[in-house]
Amino acid sequence: MAELDRLAGTLERGFAILELLAAERSITAVQIADRLGLSRSATYRILGTLRQRGYVDWDGTEQVSLGQRAVTLGMAALSNFDPYLAAQAHLRDLSRELSEAALMAVRDGEQMVYVAHEDVTDHSIAVRRLLGVRRQMHSTSLGKAYLAALPIDEVDALIDRLDLTPHTPTTITDRARLRAELDETRARGYSIDNSENEPDVLCFGAAIRDERGMPICAISVAGPRERMLGKQDVVPRRVSEVALAISRRLGFVGPVNFVNLGR
Repeated sequence: MAELDRLAGTLERGFAILELLAAERSITAVQIADRLGLSRSATYRILGTLRQRGYVDWDGTEQVSLGQRAVTLGMAALSNFDPYLAAQAHLRDLSRELSEAALMAVRDGEQMVYVAHEDVTDHSIAVRRLLGVRRQMHSTSLGKAYLAALPIDEVDALIDRLDLTPHTPTTITDRARLRAELDETRARGYSIDNSENEPDVLCFGAAIRDERGMPICAISVAGPRERMLGKQDVVPRRVSEVALAISRRLGFVGPVNFVNLGR
């Protein structure tokens, strides 16, 4: 048992090093040790094994980067992964867990189009009629999540073209206010539709990104405002977590908070 525990610990540290290299691209062995809270001797030992297996490129002195074998494994995983099928399964789990409707939409020009939904409850909002329906980006959590994930110069140009038609009294119709809302979305990691598209409906959304960090679609959970207010501590967190999990499967690395793994 002690030997298995030791091997499991070594394996965990090895994966942590690979994940750090995926996020940082290139980093020194000393920096790896410091970032992960490992001793330098343990770091060198694990790097040596990873180098022998082709998972890292390292000459034993300075910079360390991912090796070709790690790249090959990543590409094999991506080729076997369908983001829309994966999202559908996650939407079903979200709807079941949160007892609300879960939706997915893709961008088409300056609008979002609903392409998938799951509603395993019998008391949520009606979503079946939404499939294929277009909605404005500025008034939905799906649209705002997608906008917030775009590069700043691209989203600025897009906002200038958007038709900020009001749908409810809370719809954002001012471009400066929309930009501020997107800044807040980026900071907290999820978007909010505060009854801006339909009265008395509250939605939380998050973007799904590809390996370049670009959004390819967005997911959301929606429900009656009064009921959703009682779940606002859990719904946005779970939507963000699911979107990130799918994005990771697509090769997105992004900022990662690496825990101290001990020595």
